[in-house]
Amino acid sequence: MGLFNLDWDDLLAYNTVKVVKIRDARLGILHLSFMVGIILYIVVFQIFLQKGYLEIETPLGSIRTSLMAPSVYPSDLHYCTNQGGYNSTYAMDCQYWDENLVVFPVGEQSSFTATTRVRTYNQVTIGCSFTDPTCRYTNLNETNLYLAGVENFTLMIDHTMYAPISQIQKNAVDLSGYIRNQDGDDVTLDDGLNFIGIEGVPDIITIGTFLQMANIDLDGQSLVNASNSIRYDGVIVMVFITYSNTFSQNLNSFKYSYYIQPIEESEFTVIEPIFGSDITSRYIFKRHGLRILFFQTGTIGKFEFQSLLLTFVSGMGLLAVSTIVVDQLAIRILPQRKSYSSFKFQVTEGMQPMKKIITNDKGDDVMYSNIENL
Repeated sequence: MGLFNLDWDDLLAYNTVKVVKIRDARLGILHLSFMVGIILYIVVFQIFLQKGYLEIETPLGSIRTSLMAPSVYPSDLHYCTNQGGYNSTYAMDCQYWDENLVVFPVGEQSSFTATTRVRTYNQVTIGCSFTDPTCRYTNLNETNLYLAGVENFTLMIDHTMYAPISQIQKNAVDLSGYIRNQDGDDVTLDDGLNFIGIEGVPDIITIGTFLQMANIDLDGQSLVNASNSIRYDGVIVMVFITYSNTFSQNLNSFKYSYYIQPIEESEFTVIEPIFGSDITSRYIFKRHGLRILFFQTGTIGKFEFQSLLLTFVSGMGLLAVSTIVVDQLAIRILPQRKSYSSFKFQVTEGMQPMKKIITNDKGDDVMYSNIENL
């Protein structure tokens, strides 16, 4: 068959949409149900509940912490062998240090450390200098002790969040908030000593209450050594501060929440050297304790018309899917499928032969004018 004998009208046929009204209540009810369900899904779920009209961003932030020693230290502690009331398996001698000695390193951003145990010793070079590659320090006067009453210290947490896209900045003092307790409930604290989530009041919590919220007991078994306590080895804890203004329809209402999670099989130790007049002698604090790492996250939203339009358009695509489903049911499943298919699909005659047959002597196309005269 030659190239010019091909039926180009059939080969390059154009498929267009044809509207057929099928008078079948079954199909009509099904299609109407699909449409109502999809519209409800778009409006109620996607737009209203999922807030598809918002542009969402994760905020940045900064955190400042400070520790304060109790005005009255506890006595007769069960883990202090140099006190009359000790009865702990992990007991050692204790000393009372203030906040300036307990905290190390100091001035950290987004982290905080409170010492619970410290091993101290003098290190000196005996009869050598560091010009000699074999010169080493010698340890003298080693002590190992607990810092008493760390649970009674109060921790202030001052944090600020900033959303760069929406240009929103909030400080914790201006917001209401919560802390998740050991039972998984979000609670506020306002008992005269602990203040968490109270608008207008900075967040202050004792170390003991803070650990209780994560179900951590300093005298419980260490996470890395069953022979020691957490007070002895230390522990690393992550604190997630989550901000949100999408929990209600009021975008001007903000809240935050704390979630505390210990890192499995963790301990914490850090060495603090204190040098004398020169490097030939130094005093070493080998500290173990509570290491807190803060992470700020959340969802901050603002109204954005493009987000609303995108949510609406993507949902409307489901309407086309519902039409396809009903069409396939009509032409392939129902008993009347052959009849419905004949109404839905129609193939015209090729245009080139028809033009040869139904043109007048002048070559004018009379096909459409004849059809209109019917």
